[in-house]
Amino acid sequence: MDDVDHKILKLLEHNGRMSHEEISKRLNISRPAIHHRVAKLEQNHIIKGYCTEINWSQAGQGIQAVIFLNVHTKDFNDMMEQIIRIQIPGLTIEKCYRVTGQWCIMLKIRAGITDQITALHDEMLKIDGMLETFTMLILSDTDKSQIE
Repeated sequence: MDDVDHKILKLLEHNGRMSHEEISKRLNISRPAIHHRVAKLEQNHIIKGYCTEINWSQAGQGIQAVIFLNVHTKDFNDMMEQIIRIQIPGLTIEKCYRVTGQWCIMLKIRAGITDQITALHDEMLKIDGMLETFTMLILSDTDKSQIE
């Protein structure tokens, strides 16, 4: 990977639907060269897929939160699988991370109403080895691409 590859990734990260033609114009490199580089990034599993940016507020899941969990377990993978299998109507667990520091696991979630978050907490606390939770609602965010 060189600087051009990093620039291609940055452009695609902010707009996965950007055409090879547009990338070639922005980077002043031929379209076939861009096509070859993108194909190589895909083959090497650096580009895993292309995403759509969604306005979750408009889709009924306007509440975002980060939930930190302290657990006592000998099998973190199993614990994380139990957590992500929890189904609460109207709530989505976006990511489940094993983290260092004061907490063991961190979740990023979306919900439509706070009752759904309460239900998630209730279900997680039923899991053997779950010790405590700490939840922070996300009030707003800024995409780095908006300030560049």
